[in-house]
Amino acid sequence: MAEEIIRPVIKELKEYVPGKTPKKPGIAKLSSNENPFGPSPKALEAIAKETRNLQIYPDQKSILLREALAKELKIDEGCLIVGNGSDEIMQLAAATYLKPGEEVIISKNTFSVYEFVTRLLDGKPVFVDLKNYAQDLDAMAKAVNPKTKMIFLCNPHNPTGTIFTAKELDSFLKIIPENILIIIDEAYLEFVESREFPESLKYIRESKNLLVLRTFSKYYGLAGLRVGYGVAKKELVSYLFRAKLPFNVNRLAQAGAKAALEDKSFLEKTYKNNLEGKKYFYAELDKLGLEYKKTESNFIFINLKKPADLLFMQMMRQGVIIRPLTSFGLPEAIRVSIGTKEQNEKFIKGLSKHL
Repeated sequence: MAEEIIRPVIKELKEYVPGKTPKKPGIAKLSSNENPFGPSPKALEAIAKETRNLQIYPDQKSILLREALAKELKIDEGCLIVGNGSDEIMQLAAATYLKPGEEVIISKNTFSVYEFVTRLLDGKPVFVDLKNYAQDLDAMAKAVNPKTKMIFLCNPHNPTGTIFTAKELDSFLKIIPENILIIIDEAYLEFVESREFPESLKYIRESKNLLVLRTFSKYYGLAGLRVGYGVAKKELVSYLFRAKLPFNVNRLAQAGAKAALEDKSFLEKTYKNNLEGKKYFYAELDKLGLEYKKTESNFIFINLKKPADLLFMQMMRQGVIIRPLTSFGLPEAIRVSIGTKEQNEKFIKGLSKHL
């Protein structure tokens, strides 16, 4: 009986495959691109203080956090919406924009939630091949047709760490019709070094049909609290608020994110560690003769050219968790988060042994 009343699309949806979580201490978890230093001390202090108020519902619109973000980003707070992770805002956008049968353009071999929210709302995903492990904006533009309603871009790209440039985005936006919502997921923005990376918020100030997503999960070390935010023109944000469930972001998440945003010394430490980790990985992977992509993120994409699931199991026995990219459609590649110096060395030691 239960099967008969389930929407057909739900039966076809695939469960999200997360990075494996360690079940004992001493494991180097390099599978989920988390901050190896944990949360900011200021965030922990703010969270502890906020526990005294858990009998009170959270602020429905995350006003204090939005005010802090507006000041940081130099944008009107009416252009901001906070979600239970940026994933929730992707789902809000699909619920707000997408009609059954309309098309959503997505790169192949990318973050699976883009496809998930499209199918959940009865949309049709249209996949475009990567080009040299990077998103091909020209090919994505050519895939646009009268049924296209949304386009998902990921910059830096997960799982390859590549980017598209300001020049590429500028050209892309000029040819995409105004009735198509372009969503740019910038979950790893804060780790970018390239001077060619686009300043996406300037297009929102120009009133483009653009939704930029960012998160407190990676750089800010708050993955366990689930808090992200979207930036778009006021009109679009007002409609997203209508589709949002009440009290979607809890009190601890709001307080912790606001404090994390202000802890500049912790953020500098995180950025510096990532730079040093990248250089270490490049040097060691060169010695091993492995193919990899130089990254603009806090993880490294490595093409093993042999089944990644086998190495995953071998590394688990060494006390290191990595991410085989089989679920991304790249069964011979892995993604490795940049951890502490000790974690990075432990990974390279295990990798050298099993190669």
